[in-house]
This record gives sequence, structure tokens and C-alpha cells, in this order.
Amino acid sequence: MKKVREEAVKMFMVLMFTLLPLYYSDNYYNILNDKRDIYWLFSRILFVVIAVSLCISLMLVIKNHQFSKNKRTQLRKISALDVVMLLFGILAIVSTVYSADIGNSISGENAWDVGTQMIVCSVIVYFIISRCYSGKGDLWVYLYFGTAAVLAIGIIDRLGYDFLIMHDEIPLQYNIFISTIGNVNFWAGYLSIIIPFFMLAVLFTKNRFARFFIYLLLLAAYFSLFITLTNTTYIGIGIAALFVVWYSLCKANRLKNLAINGILFAIAGGIAEVLWKHPCTPRAIDTDSVSKLLLAHRLYLVPGILGMVIILLFLLGTVFPEKIQTKIDTCVERVLSKVWIWLIIVGVIGVVFYMIYNYNLKLFNFRGSIWYFSFMGFLDGTLWQKLMGVGPALLDTVTQAQIAKADFYVEWNWLYCTAHNDLLEYLVTMGVFGAACRLLMYVLPFVMYTKGKERKPEKAAVLAALVGYLGQGLFTGPYILTYVLYTIFLGVLGAYYRMGKEKGAEA
Repeated sequence: MKKVREEAVKMFMVLMFTLLPLYYSDNYYNILNDKRDIYWLFSRILFVVIAVSLCISLMLVIKNHQFSKNKRTQLRKISALDVVMLLFGILAIVSTVYSADIGNSISGENAWDVGTQMIVCSVIVYFIISRCYSGKGDLWVYLYFGTAAVLAIGIIDRLGYDFLIMHDEIPLQYNIFISTIGNVNFWAGYLSIIIPFFMLAVLFTKNRFARFFIYLLLLAAYFSLFITLTNTTYIGIGIAALFVVWYSLCKANRLKNLAINGILFAIAGGIAEVLWKHPCTPRAIDTDSVSKLLLAHRLYLVPGILGMVIILLFLLGTVFPEKIQTKIDTCVERVLSKVWIWLIIVGVIGVVFYMIYNYNLKLFNFRGSIWYFSFMGFLDGTLWQKLMGVGPALLDTVTQAQIAKADFYVEWNWLYCTAHNDLLEYLVTMGVFGAACRLLMYVLPFVMYTKGKERKPEKAAVLAALVGYLGQGLFTGPYILTYVLYTIFLGVLGAYYRMGKEKGAEA
């Protein structure tokens, strides 16, 4: 029965990583509903398979008089993240029960389909994956084919070759919608999870051909950054890259992979610059401010130059005696990795102070106004609403009320249905308790990663994906596609953590 559960989980992950980003029905207006329905359908199938399997296993355990022993074993494996996930699901239900619109809170129709049913469903999916996934290093294969297809369609789409006939609506749709995923913000969120994972996936892939295809995918992904009309992609991937650089500095030989990624980024930028200056496709490349800055001043070459310098240093290092090589490696691993952490801390503090002193309603493409009205709605709420929220997916009820009484003109529209910031979204919709649980979901993976002597690249790649979600969640989320990917990666990390505890107990 254990094997059945493991295979069911693997099949579910393959379907989610492939079907979820690729599937849509007739037009972009239904794209989120389609992904919600696909997730909901296969989740229910998974639940039935796992439930039947567990019932059979339970009967066998009782028959063999091993119930007490198994119960103690499972209780010892419970992690802090398990408790937080369970509490988050319970809070969502309680908050919905006392909300003003139970129907919309459950369905999430007004908030990109992440309502109570999706939250509770995802909590169950997390527990299933964290208990049933074997934790093998073949996780990258599950993601690869779906991601490669999405990237290919997305790049072709942005260059103006609409071979799937996906842009039959108004012209504006053509500018903001991409691939089979949805608008450019959803695309940014998707890449912010996928790219960081594959940046480290090479480190646990033994086969040279597999590494080649992963690097090929990364080249296409980097190219898509330059030709897509959004800045939030750079933000999400940039935040995840901070972790990737730190992880690479912790062991000197990992810097080769980091160097190759920098070179691939430069090559992708060079190709984009040629197409940007000499258009030869049906539509010109879209360049938001960051892409335009990188291409106009050829700043995309900087990571490539640094990558070439690192490769050159590795080649020169082979000439030095082994003792000198060891000292250099030790300096990189013990000094530079710590310096990088301090630079991140100083940078975060600097960004926070800059945003506080330069805050305005037009900040980050009018996200400043969304955050302002959301937070003011939280402050105006009752004590119960401050603690438990107004109900998942009901942020629009708060922003509409705040905009209606504003002493300056603001037109309320669908942008104000979500906070475009995960923590603020759950602060308003699930209160202080919900936001605290969400914050712990961000922090605990780092704690779980640092515990134990064994820090496998597989575990680091999953954590990089989670950091990417955190980065995009500050400006885009939550919505169904990245929410599901985040849940799966969180479950995989939970599986790695449980495996580590099992090995520790055996030792």
C-alpha cells in the first residue's frame, strides 16, 4: 500500500506540473477557472486513492497489533510546519464561517480562485505529499516537460506567432496575456518558482545529457525575461537568486554552475538585444523598464563576465598546489558566504527604509494604492476581523469600502480584489493569526533546511523554488497556479525533512 500511495503522489505531481500550466479551454477569460477545476479534479482523485490505501493499511496494522507502535512513530515525525499548515486550514474555515459572504469566500471567485476550498485542499495535498513522496532526486523530470512546453509556447507567443489562436479577443489582451498561463504577472510568478529550482537542479543531476537539457531550458527561460512585459519577474527571480548565490558560496565547486547560469543569462540577453534592435518577428519585443535598462546599456553582460571570470579562476586553480586550492576554497566558503548574508540583511533594511520614506499610491505600478486601502481596511476592522479576518478571498469588500470613503478620487476595479501581496492578503482576510501562519510558512523551510548535517542539493533546489514564490508573492499573489506549485514544493520539503529524521533515528 505504501508503494501505491507513492506512485499516486508521483502521478499527481506530474499532472500538476504539466497540465496545470498548459491547460486552458476556450479563451483567457476562463484561464484561472480552468486551472482551479483541473487541480480540484485530480486532488479529489488523489484523496480517494490515498484514503482507500490508508484504510487498507490501517486494517493490516490493527490485525498485526502494531497500531500503538505506528502511532508513536508518526507522532514523532510531526514537524512545526505540519502544525502551522493544519492551523492555517482551520483558520480559513473559521474565518469563512463568520464572514459576510460565505459562498464567495469558499469559492474564491472574486480573488483569483484561491478561496477556502483551495486553501483546505492544498493543506490536505501538503500532508499527502509530505507523507508519501519518497524524496528521490528525479523531481526535476516531473517539472521539465511541462515547463519546456510552456516556455516554448510563451516565447513563440511573445514574438507574435499565435499558432494556438489564443489572442482572438481585444488587442489589450494580446499585450498582457502570455502562453497558456494567463497575464504577465502570472507568468512572472511561474518563472519565479521554476527558474530558481532549475538553477540548482543541475547539482543533483548526474547525467550529462540531462544537465545539457536543463541548461537549455534555463537559456530559454532567461530569454523570456527580456521579451516579456513585466518587472515583477526580475524581482521574484532576483530574490531567489540571493539564496542561490549563498548556497553556491557555501561550497566552492558549486560556483561553476553559478558561472554557467551567468553566461547563459548574457547569451539570452545578447539574442534579445539583436531582436530588439533589428525586429524580424511579427511583433516587436516588449520591454518593461528593467529589460529596457539591461538591453540599452548592455548590463546583461555583467553576469556573463563574472561567470567567465569564475571559470577562468577555476582553470587557474588547477595550476596551484592542493594546499593553496584548499585555502582559497575555505576562504570562499567561510568568509564570502557570511559576507553575502550580511549584504542581504543590509540590503533588506535599506529597501524597507526606502519604501517607507518614498511611499506613494503609484508605487510599483499602483500596487501602493492597493496596499494602502487594504491596510487601512484592516485597521478599521472589528477586533474579530483583526484577529481572524473578513474571510478568505473577500479582500474586495474591504477595499471597496475604503475607496468609497476616500477623500480623493479612485476608481475601484478588479485590481483591488487581491492585495498583490501574500502577507497583506491574509492579514486582511484571515487576520493576524492567518498572517502569522503564512509568515511561519516562509520562515520554517529555512529552519528545516538548516537542521541536520545533510544539506542535499535536492533540498536546496526546492527551497530556492519556495524563496522564488516568496519573492513573487510580495508583488503578485496569491493565485491558483503558483499557489499549487508552492504547496507541492512545500510538501516535498516536508518529505525531505521526515526522511532526514528517519535517518537520524536509525543512526
